Amino acid sequence: MSKYKLKDIAEIQAGPFGTQLHKDEYVSSGVPMLNAKNVGNGTILTDSLDYVSEDVCKRLPRYVLKQGDILFGRAGSIERHTYVDEKYEGCFQGTNCIRIRCNDPQFALYVSYYLWLPQLKQTIENQTGGSILSYITTDLLKAIDIDLSDDYEKIASILYSLDKKMAINDSINDNLAQMAHTLYMHSFFNKPTNGKLGDIIVEHPKSAIQVGDAKDIYGDYPFFTSGDAVLKWTEPLADGRNCFLNTGGNAGVKFYVGKTAYSTDTWCITALNNLSDYLYLLLDSIRPELTQKFFQGTGLKHLQKPLLKDRPIYIPSKDEAETFNKSVQPWFSMISDNIRESQQLTSLRDWLLPMLMNGQATIMD
Repeated sequence: MSKYKLKDIAEIQAGPFGTQLHKDEYVSSGVPMLNAKNVGNGTILTDSLDYVSEDVCKRLPRYVLKQGDILFGRAGSIERHTYVDEKYEGCFQGTNCIRIRCNDPQFALYVSYYLWLPQLKQTIENQTGGSILSYITTDLLKAIDIDLSDDYEKIASILYSLDKKMAINDSINDNLAQMAHTLYMHSFFNKPTNGKLGDIIVEHPKSAIQVGDAKDIYGDYPFFTSGDAVLKWTEPLADGRNCFLNTGGNAGVKFYVGKTAYSTDTWCITALNNLSDYLYLLLDSIRPELTQKFFQGTGLKHLQKPLLKDRPIYIPSKDEAETFNKSVQPWFSMISDNIRESQQLTSLRDWLLPMLMNGQATIMD
């Protein structure tokens, strides 16, 4: 085991200042630019990517990302960072990110996992601050102590294999969801209306659990919120095939099969007559409309449930629903199985991480 300061084994660099980017170099499509909002818990969130032109990359090549780079957001969720794999090599580093680039690329994956150690994340949080948001600096990162194990490659490989399986599950789920969406659009989209959403919706009781209550909970049940993250909870609030809608901000719709819990800012609904999968795909297909028409308010906009229940829809016949469900229900059940497996793998990785890093668990040849 060798001890280093992070600055001794890596280059740590903040993103380009805004003055270095011209207004017309931000484009609707081009080279993806990773900002703090794209930094998830070890993953890159792609729902709201920004883009820059190829000319920016030619003019500012030192901000083009390479495989093995590690990205932190400079403000906000500073406890998060993400490892840039081959899929995102060539993207551009945003102005509100800090990049860590190891001098020896072989160290990169190990260093990324090392930075996930709970005590190290707590140290970072304790040393950050700001009048409104927590923020992180290059000087803070440079001073971090890194214990480089003699087995760093094996440790990184074991932890990465778990993350790789979770990534495969995510890819399978994306493909299954796309298949279901395509079948819905082909079968039902733009059919003449014959009822209203409220005719098929069944509401679950409102939850009293705040999102913050689940931050450090390690229960057995997925906990859905109005954000992107799916947390965990100790007791289920619902079972079966359910939809979860954001009630504040912008429209977001999720679907899950099985026992689950949800936050107080999440609307959990199912549907009559075995139409829950259909209900989810219908809501997902009109997500832009949900944001524009059914979220209202002077400050933070909120979902207007009575208005949404009054929206005209097409309600499938019993035969149409049975034919549709024969295809989509196994797909969504598999998606939920994969979510459960990924949560178990996450728990295993998080248990192994400190054990491997501090030598409590050793790797046999």
